[in-house]
Amino acid sequence: MFKAADSGGVVIVKLFYSEGKNVEDALDSVLKGYDVNDDEYSYEILEKGFKGIFGIGFRPVKLKVTLKKNYFERKVKEFIEHILSYYNGEISYEISVKANHHGFVIIINSENVGRLIGKHGKALGALQHIANLYINRLSDKKLNVIIEVGDYKKKRREQLKDIVHEAVNNVLKTKKKVILDPMFAFERRIIHELIKPYPKLRSYSIGLEPYRRVVIEYRNGNTSEN
Repeated sequence: MFKAADSGGVVIVKLFYSEGKNVEDALDSVLKGYDVNDDEYSYEILEKGFKGIFGIGFRPVKLKVTLKKNYFERKVKEFIEHILSYYNGEISYEISVKANHHGFVIIINSENVGRLIGKHGKALGALQHIANLYINRLSDKKLNVIIEVGDYKKKRREQLKDIVHEAVNNVLKTKKKVILDPMFAFERRIIHELIKPYPKLRSYSIGLEPYRRVVIEYRNGNTSEN
């Protein structure tokens, strides 16, 4: 028998309005169609319905069904595990998923982090991109998936500091803008953060994903950062 779950602390990312001859029937189409476990949803009865008399006057039960954050945590974890299964056992790994206000952080611990990250982080970027596409097909609102593999992003931040230091010196010396190589969104955010302490400089992004680049230039006008 289905029971209404406590909605406290639920991140509402998917709502359904369903109806049926009874509560179980109204829930069935949602739960089976989306592979939902018993602890991954809550529901509210909007209309109790009426069985009718000899089939006359029947009105269906109407529900509002909410999928909880743990449903999405499970689904995105299963999706990543499915992708990694194509490595045919060449990579051993552990995956954990945590929800935050903007989406989900996936932490992958592996001894073969190089294979997961790829050259210049391209494999990691591709994995994160398709994970975002997948989770947002399930969700009613925009969600962001961030994948952390080992301490790659920490090391990458240190590399970006060196890149910014060289670019800043170049721009301050020549007054000419510098256009950096294409970067992932998290890398561009780091670049913008590192440029903020320089009042004479500004940074902004140009181009389309996945070839979006950061421009660093001498401040002489208004350009939005993103």
